[in-house]
Amino acid sequence: MALFVPLLLLLLALLVVIGSHLIATRRARKLADAQRRAVSPEVLVHSINEDRCTGCEACVAACPTSVLDLVSHKARVVRFEDCIQCRQCEAACPTHSLVMHWERSEPPPVLVPDVSPNYEANGMYLVGEVAGKPLIKNAANIGRAVVEHIVRQGLGPGRTGTFDVIIVGAGPGGLSAALTCIHHGLSHLVLEKEHAIAGTVARYPKGKRVMAEPHDVRNLSFLPIYDTTREDLLRSWHAAIEEKGINIRLGEAVESVERDGAWFRARTNKGVVRGSRIILATGVRGKPRTLGVPGENLAKVASSLDDPAHFADKDVLVAGGGDSAVEAACALADAGARVTLSYRGKVLSRAHATNRRRIAERIQRGTVTALFSSHVLRIDERAVTLSHQGEEVRLRNHAVIVLIGADPPASWLEKMGVTHRQRPHWYSLGATDALVESVVGRASFRLPLEAGQPDLIAPLGEGESEDRSPAPLRPARQPDPDRHRTYRSSRGPLRTAARGPQEGP
Repeated sequence: MALFVPLLLLLLALLVVIGSHLIATRRARKLADAQRRAVSPEVLVHSINEDRCTGCEACVAACPTSVLDLVSHKARVVRFEDCIQCRQCEAACPTHSLVMHWERSEPPPVLVPDVSPNYEANGMYLVGEVAGKPLIKNAANIGRAVVEHIVRQGLGPGRTGTFDVIIVGAGPGGLSAALTCIHHGLSHLVLEKEHAIAGTVARYPKGKRVMAEPHDVRNLSFLPIYDTTREDLLRSWHAAIEEKGINIRLGEAVESVERDGAWFRARTNKGVVRGSRIILATGVRGKPRTLGVPGENLAKVASSLDDPAHFADKDVLVAGGGDSAVEAACALADAGARVTLSYRGKVLSRAHATNRRRIAERIQRGTVTALFSSHVLRIDERAVTLSHQGEEVRLRNHAVIVLIGADPPASWLEKMGVTHRQRPHWYSLGATDALVESVVGRASFRLPLEAGQPDLIAPLGEGESEDRSPAPLRPARQPDPDRHRTYRSSRGPLRTAARGPQEGP
């Protein structure tokens, strides 16, 4: 019995020591795990390719915690610490320019049309958005560049009954290509499935401001492009068509394109035409995006706004937060409609500064009611129900205008024989003004210098010299690879993933 107490005390001491050791070991393991997680790729980060980003703000609108914002017309990560890793921004991006991936891993590749540096694909040429190069100036520049390339490949006047160049689409890219054909004396035919030129621009609301984007690229085409209203821009394009004699067939849709020896055979809804070269300049407005809510198939729901005057003294809901939605809301309010603007985001970061000022004035005057942090739940014949800051709101309603973008017609491209190829996420086609210069030379342009004039390229006059020495087709000025690789880490400041030269085609 005399030894029992000392042994018991010793046993207790051993248990305390062992317990302390186990606790210390567990704490050390937790600390090591925390340190390992701090350097391991267990956090999803954003990678945004600015070459493909159109500034449509779909990702900004989809993010529930306002992680993203629009900076200089491009999506940027500004509050990564609020990111909940839901990946809704990635799912909403129409151009796949924004992806999320594990930190310290490579972003997933993107599937894009397989085009060469001069935008040739399977013997045809792709122009603008259909080639993965959106925005109006890019389309016009590429439209000129591909025809200049065709000329430098030795194409001359074609045979009787055929055209030198068949152009599918009468948007800025197609019109630019046609003007370049005229400049070089090539016979051409523009086929447009709609009954008006520039369908995307023509569908804008009356008075809508059209921005000549991208702002850091010069317009080196023969087509006038400048910041102005929809009506003024269309008027200048119609004037160019009449003055230069562009050959356009409206309401004629191309159903298929086949090779016919050295020629192309384009089958349309009205017949068959043959040409030496085919240029696809169709844009990407294949299928407007929908809200995915009950009642969206009602006749009062539309994906475009034609004449705001038709909605005078009516209750109209505009869904969206980009320039198109904001401009539609302003036009409707000015026409006498009672307008409600529904937007998922907290602020209108997607819209241009000018449009933000315009809508703010109307909100202050009470002609537009803005419901931020809201989205449509269902649409009825005489009402619309929204979720606004966690509560259901039912509004009297006569019409709903949904302006949230459109998805590209990838299946139609495959039918035309255009294949797609996986490229690294950072793949860039380069600056389009540099592409034009690389084909025609850098001393070939005279730009207007007076403020307010169209950013228009004028043909050289008599006696003016032009450097037409051959140049590599790859653009002379490639974009900085790092500017497309920006993301924000949860444990550090804004960083760029330094990379080597961009992969070639």
